[in-house]
Amino acid sequence: MHQVPREDQLELADAIAAGARRRPQAFGQYFSEDGGSCALGAAYEGAYVLPRDQNPSIRPRLDRLFDCLENVRRRCPEGCNKRLPLNAIILHLNDDHHWTREKIVEWLKKD
Repeated sequence: MHQVPREDQLELADAIAAGARRRPQAFGQYFSEDGGSCALGAAYEGAYVLPRDQNPSIRPRLDRLFDCLENVRRRCPEGCNKRLPLNAIILHLNDDHHWTREKIVEWLKKD
């Protein structure tokens, strides 16, 4: 089912894109020891404009900035029948399907 993206969902996509430009992609953790970030780590970094030597132990509370993370449920676009809150689907696409953060941004903006 096609949905019009919420305003905070578009802002989330912009934050992911901004953070993704700052470091390579990571999988399985927000910030990796080798300097990468997952899609939600990139959103945190893009929203807060963190220093590049960010402490990898930070646990983002992005739901305080982007209500859509907790209150929008989406189906996995890869067809694996998962229907989860947006934050979980973003992590699923990043970690399980190895979507690039840029592809996640495109998906957030179109659906």
